[in-house]
Amino acid sequence: MQRWIASGGLALAASVATLALAMSERSTTPTEPAPVDARVGPKLARFASARAFAAYINASLARTAEQEDGKMFQSVPSPSAPSVMAEPAADAAATGAEAAANPEITNNQMVGVDEGGIVKQIGRHLVVLQDGRLFSIDLGDRAGAPMRLADRIDVYRSPETAASWYDEMLVLEDRILVTAYNYREQASEITVLRLDPTTGRMRREGRFLMNSNDYYSTENYATRLVGDTLVVYTPHQLLAGGTQFAWPRLRRADGDGEADGGKALIGPTDVYAPPGEVDYPVLHTISFCPLKASLDCRTTAFIGPAMREFYVSPTDAFLWIGAPDGLPWAIDYRNRRRQACGAGESWRSASSNPALLYRLPLDGGTIGALAVEGVPADQFAFDSRDGRFRALLASAGAGCAPNGTADPLALLDVPLTAFGTSIRHTTDRAYTRLPGIEGGMLENRFLGGWLLYGGRTGWSGMEDSGRRPSPSSLFAVPLRQPDRVTRLSLPHNAVRIERAGNDAVVTGYRDAGGLSLSYLRLDRDAATLAATTQLPGRVESEGRSHAFNAWVRPDGSGVLGIPTSSNQGRADRGWSESRDSDLSFVAIGTDKRLSPAGELSIAGRKPEAGYRCEISCIDWYGNARPIFTGGRIFALMGTELVEGRMAGGRIAPVQRVDLTGRAGSGSGARPAAAR
Repeated sequence: MQRWIASGGLALAASVATLALAMSERSTTPTEPAPVDARVGPKLARFASARAFAAYINASLARTAEQEDGKMFQSVPSPSAPSVMAEPAADAAATGAEAAANPEITNNQMVGVDEGGIVKQIGRHLVVLQDGRLFSIDLGDRAGAPMRLADRIDVYRSPETAASWYDEMLVLEDRILVTAYNYREQASEITVLRLDPTTGRMRREGRFLMNSNDYYSTENYATRLVGDTLVVYTPHQLLAGGTQFAWPRLRRADGDGEADGGKALIGPTDVYAPPGEVDYPVLHTISFCPLKASLDCRTTAFIGPAMREFYVSPTDAFLWIGAPDGLPWAIDYRNRRRQACGAGESWRSASSNPALLYRLPLDGGTIGALAVEGVPADQFAFDSRDGRFRALLASAGAGCAPNGTADPLALLDVPLTAFGTSIRHTTDRAYTRLPGIEGGMLENRFLGGWLLYGGRTGWSGMEDSGRRPSPSSLFAVPLRQPDRVTRLSLPHNAVRIERAGNDAVVTGYRDAGGLSLSYLRLDRDAATLAATTQLPGRVESEGRSHAFNAWVRPDGSGVLGIPTSSNQGRADRGWSESRDSDLSFVAIGTDKRLSPAGELSIAGRKPEAGYRCEISCIDWYGNARPIFTGGRIFALMGTELVEGRMAGGRIAPVQRVDLTGRAGSGSGARPAAAR
């Protein structure tokens, strides 16, 4: 989804001759039912030449012009094929003589896969991304040690030349990588900075530009870091009125300088052709960039429909996109366009569920694909471990159906060996049918050996649909025996499902009295509802997965934190608003009972004189995070960082740092009392 200058998506359609290459059989182990069948389908194939790619684009333009009442678009000349890989661009993250530690403080989906966020840690320093700036805060060497703002630096070069939204940050040792979308350059921008682990001072080293359309998603993150490999997803609209398609290039700029002409990341013979017709074609690119060597990115691209989902495991990246027309299991786009349903209804086609799932090994191994049936709710619908890939997918039946009617759900479970250069189709044996969710939005999460999912009915606290929230069923599916589903009755709906140690926490609402939280104990063979509590007068104020975090000690006790605001006299908070939140904390007992522990709140002071936000002033990814590190508790709330301490079952502020203050300063002011 694009932001303030978005036009609302793609506007053209395309066609291409169907590829009909015979598929070879893939053997399976005798002990496991065949996860794929022998249905005839295409092989994964790249465009044979630049001329073939140009012919595809021009044929799509001609078809679109005919469908769009003769509207004319500029054709694409046959380009010469550029180099497949970028030449070494820069020393993006060369290590210093002594590497800095990066403690894990982000609520990531997968262990071993860091996600771009707004707060990270380098040694004893927290680094915060806010207002297009980086702030480093020295935490000291022990709990209660005085904190101080060590440094503040603009990621952008000047407010006059800046045209970016700075969204995501990753750290590798003492290097900081900030991802932005630059509207002037029409490129994903990665700025590289370095932090001195001793002083906390930061300096800009350079930046890289990878031209693309806006990568922004309201739920998912565009960047991952696996070891020292940066994984970046970027989309590219292939057909644009009056413009020519520009090949993705990696451009570099040292320090504050201008970017050079760069090198092509990919060319036409590196693009996987769609095995059928595609409405609104998009070039989906995934780049793997090693950071400890020259930023020599290995980029792969696929043409497909605009709708996609992106997921990264410690060994692979996966891309789910809708299947094109012309395959034996394809979406019948033309037939769908002819359907008309009554008020309050929508058309559902039994053929609207097929999709292609691509697997890209991070180590450069063979890229494979699989034809699957169903639509994921988000990236949390995917999981890959122990040599298998699993997904919770929804599929609709044919005909007009009232809006909100539950889609059938199924758990896809296949070995990674099912992905091949011939696109095999999954058999019914690869799916376990699961109970559907009536009305509302599906929330799902894989946690250890379990799949958990439930429904968000009524309002979620961030918006009010006019419907009261209602109790919800939460389903727990053991991955070892997925046909043995446990149905748990929650006293509230399901807005969020998150990890707490080896267990899970579900948030939601049962009435207007406040936010409810339930603790689910996940043992090897049983899932049970251990406890539920309510935060009176509070509503959850951020939807991003990173907004939640939990710290569970070896004895099973712990504490969790979540951004909230008062529900008294509140106006509904939009998902793009930047109002500050409080951080609510809940204690977890060794018996898994939950006890509200109060809030850490902002001091309510005005920014220091002379401080103002110049660019990137809407917090699209939120601005509040609970942080647990080194046995300490912190709350980031806008431009304020507060350290808290649990005493007598309640959280209390110990000290706070105003990020708008002068570098080198801390705050000795008496903290506001915890509520």
